[in-house]
Amino acid sequence: MQIAFIGVGGIAQNYIGSLEKLNKPVAAVCDINAQTAARVADELNCSGYTDHREMLSRENLDVVFVAIPPAAHDTQTIDAVQAGAHVFVAKPVAMDLDLARRTQEAIAASGRINQVGYMARYSDITERTRELVQGRDLGMGMGRFLTRMGPSHPWWGKFSVSAGQLVEQSTHVFDWLRYFLGEVESVHALGHDGPDNSIADFEDSTAVNLRFASGAVGSVVSTCSARVKDGFMGELCGRDLYLRLAMDTHLSGYIDQQEIDYHGQERGYYRQIEGFLAAVEAQDQSLVRSSYADAVNSLAVTLAANRSLQSGQVETVD
Repeated sequence: MQIAFIGVGGIAQNYIGSLEKLNKPVAAVCDINAQTAARVADELNCSGYTDHREMLSRENLDVVFVAIPPAAHDTQTIDAVQAGAHVFVAKPVAMDLDLARRTQEAIAASGRINQVGYMARYSDITERTRELVQGRDLGMGMGRFLTRMGPSHPWWGKFSVSAGQLVEQSTHVFDWLRYFLGEVESVHALGHDGPDNSIADFEDSTAVNLRFASGAVGSVVSTCSARVKDGFMGELCGRDLYLRLAMDTHLSGYIDQQEIDYHGQERGYYRQIEGFLAAVEAQDQSLVRSSYADAVNSLAVTLAANRSLQSGQVETVD
């Protein structure tokens, strides 16, 4: 299996680590930073490029990982599937729905296996929760993403590159709630502007209310100014049901007065890569839990939340 990367900073290193555990070597890498491309290519003993089109034309690739900042998305994923490669795309898949939908159409036309890096869908506690809530009516879902961003992410605090915390980070929480509660119809968001822009040039704290098509309600709170324990977590409520998922590996709560206290091992980072390659080898898209098309719906929710931050009104999810 010939594997390549478009973008080798940040999360790409996590993906590469999982591939090493699976004994899957990388054949080629591409990064617009020539020094980075050369360094990683040397570390992996593979070919290095600065132009993804050149890499796609020269290498006979089976799989391409696209791991680039939101604003860098253009036609990389489209070009990869049209070159015959299966694709794994880091979240979020774009900064706007027009590009995301064009890419979605190209993927569908290609018939290539596709997956997006929403690792929380692959964690032990998510799997256990799916088993526990099967067939039950869920009335509410809550989540949070609380962290303190530092200088190690120089582009993240720039709205023009990241589209803000809701689109770039908290997307994991919105996607996770969709996984359990279904599609979101509308959102209402409020934000707090920090006293300075040392962290980010957008809201440092937000609260987003959600209305799901099922009738369920939800909320997501986020901040980029304070790191706390269990900063990435979610909660589900239903009749005689409450579950708290700390996104490391701990699930707690109760169902029908029975206490739930479950400790998993896998956070989902490794299993998502393992699952993607298994789907590629089996040529079976149904094995994928986070398809590109599904990820476009999560993007639509976060973009609607961004619009609501500006309008102060309830916004319909496109």
